[in-house]
Amino acid sequence: MKILLLSLLPTTENFGVKYLHASLLQEGHQCAIAFIPSHSPAVQKPLLDFIASFQPQLIGCGFMSYEAPFAAYIGRSVKERYPDIPFLVGGIHPTICPEECLEYADMACIGEGEETVLELARTLGKNGSITQIKNIAFKSNSKIIKNPLRPLIDDLDRIPFPEHLPSHSYVFHGGKILAMDLKLFRQYTRYDGKAYNIITSRGCPFSCAYCCNSFLSRLYDTKKIRKRSPGNVIEELRSVIKQFPDIILINIHDDCFLAHSREWHEEFVSGYKKWVARPFIVRSTPLHLTDEKVRTLKPAGLAWVTMGLQSGSERINREVYHRHVSNEKFLEATEIARKYGISGYYDVILDNPFETEEDELQTLRVLRSVRKPFQLQLFTLTFYKGTEIFDLLQEKMGSADLGVRNYFNYRLTYLNKLVRISPLITAPMIDYFMRNRNNLFAKAALAILYFFIVIFIEPVSYFYLMLKAFNYNLLLTLKIALPTFKTKIRERLMSFGFSSS
Repeated sequence: MKILLLSLLPTTENFGVKYLHASLLQEGHQCAIAFIPSHSPAVQKPLLDFIASFQPQLIGCGFMSYEAPFAAYIGRSVKERYPDIPFLVGGIHPTICPEECLEYADMACIGEGEETVLELARTLGKNGSITQIKNIAFKSNSKIIKNPLRPLIDDLDRIPFPEHLPSHSYVFHGGKILAMDLKLFRQYTRYDGKAYNIITSRGCPFSCAYCCNSFLSRLYDTKKIRKRSPGNVIEELRSVIKQFPDIILINIHDDCFLAHSREWHEEFVSGYKKWVARPFIVRSTPLHLTDEKVRTLKPAGLAWVTMGLQSGSERINREVYHRHVSNEKFLEATEIARKYGISGYYDVILDNPFETEEDELQTLRVLRSVRKPFQLQLFTLTFYKGTEIFDLLQEKMGSADLGVRNYFNYRLTYLNKLVRISPLITAPMIDYFMRNRNNLFAKAALAILYFFIVIFIEPVSYFYLMLKAFNYNLLLTLKIALPTFKTKIRERLMSFGFSSS
């Protein structure tokens, strides 16, 4: 069967679409990916013309909630021009809101997609009926039908590896849909493609109220973490490095890589040191970042850890976010990372309508206690349908603004500015600005300091953290720093509406 998959992310790094593509190719289908990094109406005509030339028998589009408006625009455009081509949507937003998506799509995949899409392709290829395909939602006589869920895939090792540069892939560039070549791949892949993204497990030990995992854990009635074998992970990394030897960094995207057992980590380290031998980044929770695990992983190349504080208010973490992690445990985890020379990148959520000013000040008090250097990743609290916090806001605030926004665009309030620069000023300075937050002179001084630090000091600090992460290897740091800063500039321009082409 001839299938076209659409990716709406600003980069080529779309795990869901790549996994589907690999699975379909393995089964012998003719499958292509069209990457659509720009959410501009200018995409419409080139995409529709491309569909006419490619002549797919099925079009699939995977997306997240913040991409939903553009997905709807694309879906309606495709169905208006090609009403006879089945249009399938999938990903977290269609999983949570299939009814909304079926206003412009023929089918929605609810939950995990690999086995569902393979069965769908087989069925449509034989002109069969979709009415019994598990995980599929569709309309029949204006009534929405949701077929039962299929079990989650337990044996992740049998899923084929996604391709770094997918074969039969295309990209919207310069007003046209062009065949993806190495040059375009470098342009539309973060860090020029020199960092490889991988997942070694599916699932999260937490189900935070603001996260899609809170919906998925209820959908499947489980918090089980499904794990690939260490050997399977090393095999994927060996394969991609053989094809792309200029890969410098491995970025492990598991919700919590440190949730693996000690035995899993030891087997992983043995193979990683032998066959991969590159610095790697992991994500963790403070509860899983232990001295033993970091000590095990550091010799293999553990360089960077991303971990969530989210709020310094334990009340907010406990009652609103459903994160049962104390500030003491968070600070203890930062000390372990620091002890082993691991660079820290810590998440904080801003703009929470449930927080009081005192809650915000508690976040600053925790951050002033984190020993430098470190950096923060800041998010504005976004209310996604299906999450517990969405329901909580509706319950407590009624008709409050629930629109999905770019979760990086936090408000530039006085305290938010102070949070951002807190890793780069001293604890007494943080105390001063907290204490004098209603003083006009302090407000003016903070505005000037914020601008200076963000423009001049923050990039230098980021470079130093990279240098530290890579054991002060200047050449290696420069090799990844240059594409990193280019990527950050490109992403910033795109956030203001400029095209990356």
